[in-house]
Amino acid sequence: MLRIRELTKVYGGGKAPRRTDSPPQARQPAPQNASGLTALRGVNLELARGRTLGLVGPSGSGKSTLARCVTWFEEPTSGEIWFEDRDLRRLDARARRRMRAEIQIIFQEPAASLNPRFTAAEAVAEPLAIQGRGSRREQMERAAGLMELVGLARDAAGRRSHEFSGGQRQRLAIARALALEPKLLILDESFTGLDVRLQEQICGLLRDLRQRLGLTLLLITHDLALAAAMADEIAVMEAGAIVEHAATAELLARPRHERTRALIEATMALGWKPA
Repeated sequence: MLRIRELTKVYGGGKAPRRTDSPPQARQPAPQNASGLTALRGVNLELARGRTLGLVGPSGSGKSTLARCVTWFEEPTSGEIWFEDRDLRRLDARARRRMRAEIQIIFQEPAASLNPRFTAAEAVAEPLAIQGRGSRREQMERAAGLMELVGLARDAAGRRSHEFSGGQRQRLAIARALALEPKLLILDESFTGLDVRLQEQICGLLRDLRQRLGLTLLLITHDLALAAAMADEIAVMEAGAIVEHAATAELLARPRHERTRALIEATMALGWKPA
C-alpha cells in the first residue's frame, strides 16, 4: 500500500544529500548550518495492506517528519512516496485532496484536532463537511455511528470535547479520523500521556477496528513495548534513516543494529519482557 523510496527532507535551504553506497547506520546527521538541517536521509520503507508497522526511535530521529511527508503536510526535498499506484509528488491539488481522505493521521494530543466550540458529533463530522460528503443530517448520523463504533455513547454527541476524559478524547479523535473511511491510519505518538490501562483499551480498540474495517496502520512511537504489542513489523529510526526493519518477533529476538539493541535493553530495564 505504501512505498517510500530514497526520501529526503532538508529544512532551512540546502540541497538533499547525495545518495551513497554506505549503509544507513553509517550516515551521520547533517550539521545545522547554511546548508540546512537534514531531517530525513534516503528513507526506504514499505507497508503492505492490512498490516501494522511500528516506527520506533528516539525524539528527533525523523519519525514525525516522515509522517508529515506521507500525509503531504510537508513536501519532501527529494525521493518518492507511492500510495497504492499513485506517486504523491505527481498529484495535482484536487487529486491530493482526494488522497488525503484515504490517509488520516492522529497526532500526539487528540484535543488539538477537536475544535472546542464544536459538539462531539460536529467534531467527528467535520472532515465530512470539509469534503462536502452528505447533508448535515447525514453527517451527524454518520458521526453518531462512529462514536458508537469507538465505544462512546450516542447520547454524548452533544457534549463538548473538554467534557470528555483523556481516553474518551482519544476515541473521539479516532472516530474523526475514520469519518472519511481511510485506508491508511497514522498514529503519531498518539498514546503519549495515556496511562497503561487506557493504552491497553485503545490498543484493543485499534486491533478490532483494523480487523473490522480492513485498516492499515502506521504506529509512530518512542515506546518499543507498545510497538511490540501492536505491530506486525517494526522499523527503527536514527538520525533520519531507517537502520533496521523486520518482523516484530524476529527484530526482538535477533536485533542487528546497536540502536535496536539499546531500545530493547532500555525497555527491559523498565520491567518489560518480549512475549
